[in-house]
Formats: sequence, C-alpha cells, structure tokens
Amino acid sequence: MPELPDLTVFAQSLQKLVLNRGIVDAAYLRPKRLNVPPETFRKALVGHRLTEVRRVGKEILFVLDDGACLTVMLMLAGGFAWSRDNELPRSPILTIRFDSQDILSVTDPQSLVMVNLNPDLSGRAPDALEITPALLAKICRSKPRSLVKALLIDQKLIGGIGNAYSDEILWRARIAPHSLAGKLPDAAVEELAHCIVSVLTDATKYLEQHHPGILAGEVRDFLSVHGRSIKSSPTGRPVIVEQIASKRTYYTDEQILYR
Repeated sequence: MPELPDLTVFAQSLQKLVLNRGIVDAAYLRPKRLNVPPETFRKALVGHRLTEVRRVGKEILFVLDDGACLTVMLMLAGGFAWSRDNELPRSPILTIRFDSQDILSVTDPQSLVMVNLNPDLSGRAPDALEITPALLAKICRSKPRSLVKALLIDQKLIGGIGNAYSDEILWRARIAPHSLAGKLPDAAVEELAHCIVSVLTDATKYLEQHHPGILAGEVRDFLSVHGRSIKSSPTGRPVIVEQIASKRTYYTDEQILYR
C-alpha cells in the first residue's frame, strides 16, 4: 500500500494535471466501496473544478470549487492514471473526465480502493510529519502494551505510516519492532519521534528527485532494511524477517528490545 512519501508525490503530480480544469463527467464503476450512490457522486463533480489536491494521512484529498471534497484510499493495489479520451487504463474504479478531453482514473485490479464524498475530516490522528517527542510520548502512554510496530502503523494514532516505513523508522531509531510502547525510555521516544520525521522526509525528497510525476506504485529500491532482496543493513548486519503485528517485518539485531 502506498505510504506517506508515495502519496505526497502522487498529490504533487496530480496538482500539475488536474487543478482548475473543468469536469464534464464522472463515473464510479464499482460502487461497493463508495459512500454515496454513483449518481450522487457524479452530480457533485460535474460542472465544477478541482482547486486543491493533497495528502491526508494515507489518503488523497480532492477539493472542489464549491467546497465539496472527496478522499481516495488506494489500499493495496490502487493507483492513479492519466489518459486521453477513449484510452482508459485497465481496471478503472472511477473516472473523471475534463473539458480538455483528458481523463483521470483510479485503478485497482482488486477493487479495494475506498472513495468517500464529503467525509468528516475532523478528529483524525495527527499526521506523521507533525509528530514531536511530547506527542509521541503521549501516544505511547495511551497504548503502553502495544507493540511499537503496531503503534506506528495504526492510522487512528498516527497518520501516514505503513509497513515499509515503520520498519525503516524503527531501524534508524535502533528500536526493535516488538518492543512495548510503554517501555520505551524517554531518550528512545525522542529518537523515534525524530526518525519518524527524518525517514519520511528523506524518502519524499528521494522520490521527488528520482521519480517525479509518479501516479501509482511503491518505489522501495532505496530502503535500508525493508525488502525481500535485502539481506543485510547498510551497517552490515543480517536482516531478520518475522511476522510482527500481522505484518511481514524486517529488522536487525542492532535494534534494542524494550520490554
């Protein structure tokens, strides 16, 4: 599933393509993952323009000129595609047709993409890039028995981090993924908060530089420990693969276990 760095660059790419273009048609083709009837969705978009596109947690938020909005969560295999009229990509979930005859599609061969028209955006978890040591300490205190790996990927606690970047963050912070959140000492919490922001920021900059314009997929070839082909960390330690918090997790024996 795309995570914060991927989605940030997707949003940047979409901004260049769709902002201020007139919408002449919209269709949701597989309505089981839409929160309103397809015709309601269509009527909300047609005749309007998109004025803002940005990432919110692990979703992309589109804002219309009348204040209406929609969010798209790409789930495991979803992505965006940009095409000309009559050149739809494979497995489209929704399509937005513009007056330029260009089409923005959301695709997903698994049909798991979730789309919400005018969702309630209040009360969401803090974004990962907003995490401070004090805020992270508060989150850890609220879930003292939670594995720190599970805590990082819980979108109700922190928005934007998934399986891949939680492993990268924990490796850089030198914290074992099966540590208990409530057992982390203050120094470890501070380092973890710093690494959340630095790992995600560094990854976003890498994608902006090496993969500008991307609309789909997960670029993971630059990661330090998370990946099936990675056998050792940049420090030369063997990578351990284990199922933790119901996720395939990658870490090394350099990471300290707090229990």
